[in-house]
Amino acid sequence: MDHRNHGDSRVLKRVLLTGVFLILSSQAMASVVAPHRAVYDLQLLRTSEGANVGNVSGRMAYEVSGSECDGWTVSFRLVNRFDYKEGTSRLFDTQSSSWETGDGKAMNYSEKEFVDNKQEGEKRLSVSRPEKDSVGEVSISLPQEKKVSISAETIFPMRHQLRLMDAAAKGETRDVSLIYDGSDEEKTVRAISTIGKRVKAGEGKKEMDNSQAAPLQSLSSWPVTIGYFSTDENSEETPLYQINFDMYENGVSTGLVMDYGTFALSGKLAHLEFLKAETCN
Repeated sequence: MDHRNHGDSRVLKRVLLTGVFLILSSQAMASVVAPHRAVYDLQLLRTSEGANVGNVSGRMAYEVSGSECDGWTVSFRLVNRFDYKEGTSRLFDTQSSSWETGDGKAMNYSEKEFVDNKQEGEKRLSVSRPEKDSVGEVSISLPQEKKVSISAETIFPMRHQLRLMDAAAKGETRDVSLIYDGSDEEKTVRAISTIGKRVKAGEGKKEMDNSQAAPLQSLSSWPVTIGYFSTDENSEETPLYQINFDMYENGVSTGLVMDYGTFALSGKLAHLEFLKAETCN
């Protein structure tokens, strides 16, 4: 599997974005965003024998707000310290912000990356398409100006989450989608998702030892696994990375596992705060 040696912030954002929707009732198929702010403690779960990773510790903060009428805003920050078996420890800090329209026609994305408290990179781009199911034009201003296009079947992250939540509500178990989130400039990924059987409130593992997860004890959830694959013609059949998590019906994700191949990280919910929901007029 391909990965950056400090872990890929795209994985963590996609984990959280996959769980931000609230099913209004057991029969409802229209989903709405459940605005919230969540913080996760990250640690090394496992490492392969040949990996240079000795230990990983960090924290991730994530906030989603907005509505389908006014668009969704997602703020994200990931700070990880990597201790290597060989070489100096490094501190990686990724900060990003995105805005996506509810109709799937436009998206803005910006990102800054810091290594040992020094800025190493910056991205800024916007996407527009005449219709939500039409070819889109990506205008990249940083790190260098260029224009690329995304295919008509490509969807933005929040639209992908709506698709997954609707699939879970219907009892469907598999989804394949092309996703563009801006974090890798012009590249899209193919996400193959497996949705497990619904776990009713009070059943299964509900992080009973975590006080921050107390509001989740009365909610149902679904175990979800997503593999992200390159769309390049000559790419390997193995995923670039894989994520596993529990997707709750109020939009919160817990039990995070991010698998990069040579090592994997786990994320435990450390803080959860629900924000005021916006309604469409």
